[in-house]
Amino acid sequence: MIIREIEQNSEEWLEYRKGKSGGSEFKDLWTSSLPLKNKIVDRLVKTSKPIGAKETVQELAAKLDPKDLAELKLESAPKKHYYEIIADRVARPLTPNDYADRLNGKTFSMMERGHILEPEAKAAVEEKLGFKFEKESVVWEREDNPNIYISPDGWKKKAKNGKVTKALEIKCLSSEKVVEAFLTNQYPSEYFPQVCKYFIVNDDLEVLYFAIYTDLIPELELQLWEIHRNDVRDSLAEMRAYEDAIMARIDEDTQKITDLGF
Repeated sequence: MIIREIEQNSEEWLEYRKGKSGGSEFKDLWTSSLPLKNKIVDRLVKTSKPIGAKETVQELAAKLDPKDLAELKLESAPKKHYYEIIADRVARPLTPNDYADRLNGKTFSMMERGHILEPEAKAAVEEKLGFKFEKESVVWEREDNPNIYISPDGWKKKAKNGKVTKALEIKCLSSEKVVEAFLTNQYPSEYFPQVCKYFIVNDDLEVLYFAIYTDLIPELELQLWEIHRNDVRDSLAEMRAYEDAIMARIDEDTQKITDLGF
């Protein structure tokens, strides 16, 4: 063990902790759940360990060497803190003062940061794709319900028939989310409903470009996914029906209150 004299909560201490696994945060890396039984059995067979026919997962896992058990656990998706440690190592710290001259009197937030970065993100996407999106800022409404809409960050008409067949969604996320998207090669699953919403509202939409942009990690400035209608088709009918149902319920419950006549 090496002992270092550092005052806790000092600037030196905060800097020292970056990109490391400390005591308080280890719970955010550690996983207590065991691997699937078949994976444990496969590893025991490979290492010539005896296997009892009626042994539980816990009993089988106890026969594994700690290194083998750790390797199997690491096959599962890591927790958020895993990506936070990597982000600490590769990303420039997010400093609200960096955006002070562009806030126009507004209070800094991640949403405001996204609004500030959106124009340069859109330009980066256009350069990568080799075409320009329309200049106008618009909102798309469902034809059958004006209370159901989506706001595209970019959109493109087809020259032949004028139909809007391409759209752009931009996200300027925290650095750990940017890192996770890169390492998993997936945009965050929490945005899947929003992705589907584009295709639900616009029946002519053929492709949605989903962009993740950052000014904090130069190597990962822009990540871009091209999502086609066929990629999400199986979810569209269910999501449309659910939104119809829940918006109808909102209308009904709203009416109950307005009928009170206050």
